[in-house]
Amino acid sequence: MLPGFVHFPAFPIVTAHLAINTIITFLGIALAVLRIIARFKSGANLWWDDYLVLAALPQGIGMLIISGLWSDMGVGYPAAETIANIFPILKLLISYELVFCTAISTIKLSILFFYLRVFVNRGLRLATKLSMLFVGLWSTGNFLQVFLLCRPFAASYDPRIKGTCGNQIASFIAIGAFNIITDVLILTLPLPTVWALKMSTGTKIGLTCVFLFGSIVSVISIIRIVALTQLDLTNLTGTMIWADFWSCMEINLAIICVSLPMLGTLFSRCTSRRGASKLPGPSNSDGYGSTNGSGFNRIKRGNQGKEDYGLESIYAANQEIHSHSAVVAEPKRSRAPTVSSGNGSGSEVVLTGTTPPAEPSILEQDEPGVIKVSTKWTISHD
Repeated sequence: MLPGFVHFPAFPIVTAHLAINTIITFLGIALAVLRIIARFKSGANLWWDDYLVLAALPQGIGMLIISGLWSDMGVGYPAAETIANIFPILKLLISYELVFCTAISTIKLSILFFYLRVFVNRGLRLATKLSMLFVGLWSTGNFLQVFLLCRPFAASYDPRIKGTCGNQIASFIAIGAFNIITDVLILTLPLPTVWALKMSTGTKIGLTCVFLFGSIVSVISIIRIVALTQLDLTNLTGTMIWADFWSCMEINLAIICVSLPMLGTLFSRCTSRRGASKLPGPSNSDGYGSTNGSGFNRIKRGNQGKEDYGLESIYAANQEIHSHSAVVAEPKRSRAPTVSSGNGSGSEVVLTGTTPPAEPSILEQDEPGVIKVSTKWTISHD
């Protein structure tokens, strides 16, 4: 029994909801940790998108804790039976709203900062920054309505105080609707750029699925709005079971959705190492079969006596660093001059000054079926 509260045995449905959200919360924590490990394994430093996901973790845990406290205070029981706990329940509701507001905004901004880190397209970057502004304004309005809905503010959590309050249910629904709008805006933002890339249709579909993976959270948001329409503030504890469940799930499921696609680098490293162990002779970690720190890769096979394995990455490290590597098997050619990069990576590049870029470096053998390896880096700073 919690001190200062009247204890109510939790209904089985409330216990089940709490167990499900606990599993989702800890899964989100595990995936966020793996996301950070993947970043370090790829040799990249953490950036704002990573820090914001880490900041969202304690907020998701906080919502789970509040749900657990509510389960002990009589969630599911009629308000007439839980009147002794109404003050702490309403105070926790204020905290719940504020945490939800900051958590969902943090996750949205994490996705947008990820776009800034990955894409160099000026149009997309401008649209991303405008989306950040929109999310910031929406978050500010969401935050302020918690304090401005009732006058005086104490009337929000103390029914004995005479004051004037707006329609809180309508406010919840309006905020939820704008939440869905921002979800759709953010998830579809990179799709035109993805489909403009020079890659196979299958790869484009795969990347589209990756970026739309977060639409699962949008579905939960819609279900949550339906649950909010069923709230009755005169019988809050009796009608808040599902609204509480979906609200807590939305935050922690969003953490999962923004972390899971980032584990491609870690998965690629594991699979490439297993594949490399089956190859005869020594292998170079930066040669054929390497992931180059890429999270999204493309493999394309050509024809007409030529095999082209292109690995293109749109998952760049900080400051928009992109790499493109290729391994090509061709008929015999004469050896082209090269200049070693001197970075110990096992590849060779042509060094150029202000003259136009030279052809990619070539490593060839004087035997049929020579091998050509080329590496190109593009680095841009804002």
